[in-house]
Amino acid sequence: MKHEKYTILILPDNDATGRTISITAKMVNVLKILLLILIGTIIIFSIFYLPKALKYKTIKLENDYLLNERQEVAGLLKNAKRIKEINHFIENTLGGHYDLQNGFGDSANSSSENWELSPFETMGLLEDLPTYLPIKGFVNAGFKVREGLFSQDHLGIDLSSIEDRIVKAAGRGYVIFSDWTYRFGNTIIIDHGNGYLTVYGHNEQNLVSQRQVVDRAEPIAVMGNTGISEGAHLHFEIWHKGVPLDPATFITELKEESSSSGE
Repeated sequence: MKHEKYTILILPDNDATGRTISITAKMVNVLKILLLILIGTIIIFSIFYLPKALKYKTIKLENDYLLNERQEVAGLLKNAKRIKEINHFIENTLGGHYDLQNGFGDSANSSSENWELSPFETMGLLEDLPTYLPIKGFVNAGFKVREGLFSQDHLGIDLSSIEDRIVKAAGRGYVIFSDWTYRFGNTIIIDHGNGYLTVYGHNEQNLVSQRQVVDRAEPIAVMGNTGISEGAHLHFEIWHKGVPLDPATFITELKEESSSSGE
């Protein structure tokens, strides 16, 4: 016997009157078909699409990881190249290949585009000369030029101070370099014109940026212990036309100190 409709009886726990819901046989068949379609869709998705979705998620995570690794490696290679160029500049370029008008010489033609040096306008000679002591302290390592085959140059002086940690510009000039080097850590190089350069190394923090004009005695860095260093101090160099000068014979305070110590 074929049923034309189905009745669902709902009886409450208390004495209240129950409810009945009538559903036609056609509606029941439609619900059965929809339920079968839903179950079939879930099965197909679970068999074919769910593994692919999980695999895609895994591949995407791996791809993102590889992209991040590639970017980090590219950044490290770029930084290594830059540090190598800067270190080469510090070690060799200042020894005779530096040219204010043309930038770098043949030893750094490949990176000359990164060093857009501009000769500054005419300044007062007295303000430009690097005769101001960058740190008011004491000298713990003096100027030394190589005398033997195995001796090491120290083309500047090391200044230390307990109270004064702010490094000042030795003279008015143009900052041609303010960044990190392997040997001197945070380093600043200032061009004072007339062939004079000063170098400030091992800084904890550089306070000026490249292509910035600074005044005499203007704060440019915080004394630190970066690079190859065994204690907080300022490594200070003076160069004139590619030749290193002993700051102790160039700055008045250091002359007076050396004279008093000699007596």
